[in-house]
Amino acid sequence: MTKMERPDERKALEILREADPEKYQAAILLDKPDIQNPKQNIGVEVTQSLKESVLKALDLNGINVHNDGQILESIKERYGNDVLRINLPLPDSAKKAIAISIANWHSLFNLIEAYDNKVEKLQSGNYKLYQENNLFIFVFGEDEKSIEQLAKHIYRNQTGRQYDFVYVYSQPNFYRIDRQMNIEMKRLSI
Repeated sequence: MTKMERPDERKALEILREADPEKYQAAILLDKPDIQNPKQNIGVEVTQSLKESVLKALDLNGINVHNDGQILESIKERYGNDVLRINLPLPDSAKKAIAISIANWHSLFNLIEAYDNKVEKLQSGNYKLYQENNLFIFVFGEDEKSIEQLAKHIYRNQTGRQYDFVYVYSQPNFYRIDRQMNIEMKRLSI
């Protein structure tokens, strides 16, 4: 059975090829991890962080609830049980229209949750491991503020197998975070 190509994985590969063509030009889309370059001995898993942006767009980021179940109940009360159709802000002040099924709320992550979820999966033994194992996270404008917090989290939580580099993309900004809290940023034209 062949893997269905996901548009976010294709986009991540295009971004990585622009940001670091030497490392990623020969990379291909596979699974576990999503992007692989056996010649360079590199694997990259791809995920998204949406929760903070969605809460802000729904004007729920100021509620004094930190329990995900209670937040979900607030969303259902205001917006129903079906699909949320919202416009998320991009860093360049543009808006991106998205639709999210309420049933998938628990699969949306904030930046640190997205990282922790993928580290747990990396440590599970279900991924092909490479000499260099990386993570690519798509975020929207509001989540971009959490990048320094993520770098600190990565630095403080270095137990077991970890990602060598975490890439965070918030159009047009591309961040590269290492395990020593170093953050590099590039503006990409992709």
